[in-house]
Amino acid sequence: MNLTLEKENIFQELDGEKAKLFLEAGVHYGQPTSKRSPKMDEFVFGVSQTGMQLIDLNLTWRKIQEVGLVLEKLVGEDKNIVFVGTNERAVSTVLQEYSEKYDLHNITSRWLGGTLTNPVTRNRINYLRELESMETTGLMESIPAKEKSFLGKKLKKLRKNLGGLKKIKGAMHAIVIIDPVHDINATLEAFKKSRNLTIIAIADTNCSFAPDTFDLIIPCNTSSLRSLRLIMDELIGFMEKGKQAQVQKQSSITQGPSRRNPAVNNNNNNRLQTRKPAPIQPKQEVKEEKQNNTESK
Repeated sequence: MNLTLEKENIFQELDGEKAKLFLEAGVHYGQPTSKRSPKMDEFVFGVSQTGMQLIDLNLTWRKIQEVGLVLEKLVGEDKNIVFVGTNERAVSTVLQEYSEKYDLHNITSRWLGGTLTNPVTRNRINYLRELESMETTGLMESIPAKEKSFLGKKLKKLRKNLGGLKKIKGAMHAIVIIDPVHDINATLEAFKKSRNLTIIAIADTNCSFAPDTFDLIIPCNTSSLRSLRLIMDELIGFMEKGKQAQVQKQSSITQGPSRRNPAVNNNNNNRLQTRKPAPIQPKQEVKEEKQNNTESK
């Protein structure tokens, strides 16, 4: 998907307070030079005394705004965005927190092969909804104990793998992969379906994928909880703006225009007033004409 922004000067510069927050959270710390990936060198401006690569925070801040504007537009159009992060160190922890708080579509446990391409996955999501419906309505309690135990295990497994996608309706329009090196299967599968999918990566300096693998990429420290929370806070802010725009759009559609347009009614009234009435023949003249006709006969 080709993403173009209207103007370059719409981006705000990284101010002092924001830069201080980013520095304190360690957003600028990349991977050691031993894990360096040459494909991420454009985002690195130096190396620390301890041998850690240092990320250019100005580029990070600009990329956050680019991604944020794209997410804001997608949310405003009611498109489905899925966040993927199964790395147990920090990624899945932060993603679970924000998914529960902001009701995000997410995958935090395991990426199942064919999630984007295999229709069987869609059937498994529908099956998950059916089992949860049985549980909430109490139907699960009325079945035999052996079958109940079997379905309970199925439900637990489906919730773990696909619980974050049970509310999704329709196809996925964008995928945000946090630490694509760890979720390599999700990255490769998304790249195969990139024609109909916007691929966004939040990656560290060890990302070995080519730049054209993703539509947009945010370089940052993905090993720090504070760093990831700052990134997610910024992206959520853009998404909330998209939700507000979507609500306003829906409210304008539901209200709709009035059935009677006053401008049209005024025009019709003016036409009725200007229209000349047809001449009416007096009744006496009509009677006289009839008498003359009878006398002539």
